Amino acid sequence: DLALPPTCPALGLYGDYSWMNASFALYTLIEISDERIQEIANALDAEWYEGQGNQGSHLVRVAPSHNFANKKLSDILEAHVKLDKVAPGQSKSQYGALDLEWYPTAFIVVTAEDVDDRGLLFVFVVDEGEDDDEIAECKMDMFFFRQKDANSMLSTLAYDDD
Repeated sequence: DLALPPTCPALGLYGDYSWMNASFALYTLIEISDERIQEIANALDAEWYEGQGNQGSHLVRVAPSHNFANKKLSDILEAHVKLDKVAPGQSKSQYGALDLEWYPTAFIVVTAEDVDDRGLLFVFVVDEGEDDDEIAECKMDMFFFRQKDANSMLSTLAYDDD
């Protein structure tokens, strides 16, 4: 079941944080091993991490609670809302904001074993708030993508949030 609520304002509360080292959380709706989901995360992250000189933050990481086999996408959304997104032990960044460990407004879901044929789902909120004082509507949206397109898509989003 890939149904989602039309909005999720709880994911739009992180505008005053530093997103520079945040990773996209990877979850699964299918029964796969921990090793397999880590392989998928590594494949999604490989080109980005190599481009960073194999150091620094990862673009994609397996979420701490990632296995939602035989559950609904809305269960993952609920878990992502509850996920502590602030990096542990962080003081304010050089920009005066706390560092985020996880992107709050988007995540990736494995929906099929074949991740090159509609097996990866990108779920995100569209923040339509006009300024920081306005509570964003945070409309939910999603689309399928192929593993081979991950780096260009996700790195564009990451650079856009810096």
